[in-house]
Amino acid sequence: MKRSTASIRPGGILRWSTFCILAGVGLTSCDRGYVATPKDEQMADTQKRLDDLDATKAKLMAGELPNNFQLEGVGYYHAAARDFFPERYGATSTQGWFVNGKWELNPGPDTVADSRPTPEALQKVEAALEKEQQLLASQPAGSTGGSAQGHSHGFGMGNALMMYWLLSGNRGFFSPGAGFRNASTQASGWQGSVDNQRSAVNSHAAANPGYRRMVDQSRASGAPVRAGQSVRGGFGSSRSSGGSSFGG
Repeated sequence: MKRSTASIRPGGILRWSTFCILAGVGLTSCDRGYVATPKDEQMADTQKRLDDLDATKAKLMAGELPNNFQLEGVGYYHAAARDFFPERYGATSTQGWFVNGKWELNPGPDTVADSRPTPEALQKVEAALEKEQQLLASQPAGSTGGSAQGHSHGFGMGNALMMYWLLSGNRGFFSPGAGFRNASTQASGWQGSVDNQRSAVNSHAAANPGYRRMVDQSRASGAPVRAGQSVRGGFGSSRSSGGSSFGG
C-alpha cells in the first residue's frame, strides 16, 4: 500500500515557517543562520541595563547597597565601610588587596552584608547626581549620545535614576541639597527616557526573532551579544532557558 506523505505547499497547512519551528535543532536554515548586527549588540546591551535597573530599583529605594555595587561617577561601594571608592572591593595589585578604602596585605571576607551608606557617602552621590544633571541638560533634545550618556549607550538617565532612587531611600539620613531637590522635579522625565529605550528594545525584538534567540543565549550563558556572532542550534533549541522577557 502506498504510504502517504506530508507535502509543503505555499497554501497548505504546513507552511515553511511552521516546518522550521517543528523541525527544531535538526535545521540548518531558518534563524539558525542569523548573524548579530552592530544594532543587535547595542540593543542587547541596553536590554541588559534595563534588566539590571529593574532588578536594583527596589533595593535602592530601600536605601541599601550590596558590596561592590558601582555607580558611574561615584565609584564602587564597599559595604563594610559604607562608602564609595575608586577601586573594586578585593581588587589586587603589587600593594595587596583593596579592602574598605585601603590596600591591605590580606584579602577581606568574601561575603559582606548589604548596608546603608553613611551621610558622607550620600553627599558624594548627590554631588555626582548634580553633575550628571548638568551633563544631561547640555545634550540636545532627544539625543542619545554625548558625554553624559555615551558611556552607556544612551543610558545616562538610568544612572541618574539609580542615584535619585538611592537618595530617596535615604531621606532622613542626610541633608539634601540642590542636586536632590532638582532631581525630584526631573525624575519623571528621566523615567520617560528610560521607557523610550525600553520601547525601542521591544520594537527591535518584535521585528527580529533571531535577535530574541541571541538574547536567550546571552542570558543562558552570561556572555554578551556581539556583532558577528551567529545563533547556535536550530529554531527553538533554547526553550529550556525560559524564553525572552523584553521590558516590563
